Amino acid sequence: MSEKEYIVTLKTDADPSSFQAEMTNSTGDSNIPSRTVDVANARLGSKRNTHYALTDEEATSLKNDSRVLDVAIPPDQDENLEIGVNASENVNFYKGTSDSGQYYDWGKHRHSITEETQAWYPTLAGKYDYILDGTGVDVVIQDSGLQVDHPEFNDAAGVSRVQLIDWYAASGLSGSQSANHNRDTDGHGTHVGGTAVGLTFGWARNARIYGLKVNGLEGSGDSGTGISINDVFDVIKLWHRNKPIDPITGRKRPTIINASWGYSTPASSIDSVSYRGVTYTSGNDVSFNSSPNTHMRDTYGIYPYFTTSGYRAPVRVASVDTDVQELIDEGVHVCIAAGNNSFKVDVSGGDDYNNSFDRGSGDVFYHRGSSPYSTEAFMVGSLLSENATGDKKVNFSTTGPGVDIYAAGDEILSCTSNSNKFSDSAYWGNSSFRQTNINGTSMASPQVCGVGALYLQSNPGISPVELRTMIHNDSSSTMPAGTLTGYGSTDDAMGGPQRVLVHRYNTNIPYVNNITGKYNIRN
Repeated sequence: MSEKEYIVTLKTDADPSSFQAEMTNSTGDSNIPSRTVDVANARLGSKRNTHYALTDEEATSLKNDSRVLDVAIPPDQDENLEIGVNASENVNFYKGTSDSGQYYDWGKHRHSITEETQAWYPTLAGKYDYILDGTGVDVVIQDSGLQVDHPEFNDAAGVSRVQLIDWYAASGLSGSQSANHNRDTDGHGTHVGGTAVGLTFGWARNARIYGLKVNGLEGSGDSGTGISINDVFDVIKLWHRNKPIDPITGRKRPTIINASWGYSTPASSIDSVSYRGVTYTSGNDVSFNSSPNTHMRDTYGIYPYFTTSGYRAPVRVASVDTDVQELIDEGVHVCIAAGNNSFKVDVSGGDDYNNSFDRGSGDVFYHRGSSPYSTEAFMVGSLLSENATGDKKVNFSTTGPGVDIYAAGDEILSCTSNSNKFSDSAYWGNSSFRQTNINGTSMASPQVCGVGALYLQSNPGISPVELRTMIHNDSSSTMPAGTLTGYGSTDDAMGGPQRVLVHRYNTNIPYVNNITGKYNIRN
């Protein structure tokens, strides 16, 4: 059999050096190929992910090695994987585009004024009081790019805060960055960036801004201008590692990133379902082939992946998850959109973690969520914008134990690029630019990212675990408690945490309470 490029992902307790020595010297145990294996990519930025030239038989054998977590072809070479900013989005996923009325920037609006005094303002200018502004913090928008000249990315003096860097050169990782890397022909990344760090729409309005465009997210006519999936976390990690120590503060500038993207996989049909240890087919489930959309949803939690062209499910990628974990271990703070149209994400060892369906070309573990994922990152679900009785998740949002916090992600107004895929309107401050409001967990995650940057401004030396603990402790618990046992309701948190980043009726602003001291931090 011919060789292919495979990523071998090692477990956390494995010794990468000794494993690679066995692979390249053919001295390993029975699962190691009986020949010297070529290293296709040593992955200088990752200890646990190395690309090898393997036959399919060798790849299968390696999966049995006790040190190996997964062996898979690189995700950008896998024809069964689709990368997208809304990885589990189906054909009916709604993106609102009205930028006036009661939804007007409610994500930040709800954090600023009480329920009793609030009014839905026709403009945004001057409506928000800032105590912190993200000074001294680096925010990386890992997405479809940024429209770097948008006024939302300026400071109060009108000077751009976007840092136009060559990620490969800045990190020292071998590779070539496209000359068109620093642009956004999709519009999603600009919108996300505006929510996290926009001058008017955002939280950290004086943070430094870095755009990292990911291959597969670039938008129409811009293919190949992003950075490979294999490198997107490595370049950030090595760049952060190489940051100089500020002589005034005695520490590096903190880094927080937002990743509002993931993977899905298509399936024309579902042949069988493995649900909580039992396999179901048309032979032992009389409703298996009747009304598949509602039956699969209500019985097994496959919801709502059924589209006009078949099923679609989120996919976890072990090598990407490992890259995320190594980034966090480096001290970088990470916020990730939990995904859309995924009813539940379970954690390892949970009742639904091993649920899968056979799509004719391999099993899909549909309750594991879309990659990237980490139990130490912020995995952010989306709140419903309007609910008379209190906060609850919006029906499209991923839920379950794998979601650790919810934030505003429904009808969020922000800037977008002049060349975008959404219906838009003229930017309120300059009609030469564009704005729009859209919904998704992609819009919720940068809310947490922006607020996280405010915490980091006043607590610049804290670890990712400490930041996560701070925000969790300052969050409210007003979500439905997850008491339902089936999958028939879109309102239920499905056994997951009910943490909400400042709920609708809370008059407290949590990040103000966590100021531990005033630091002399240069921007």
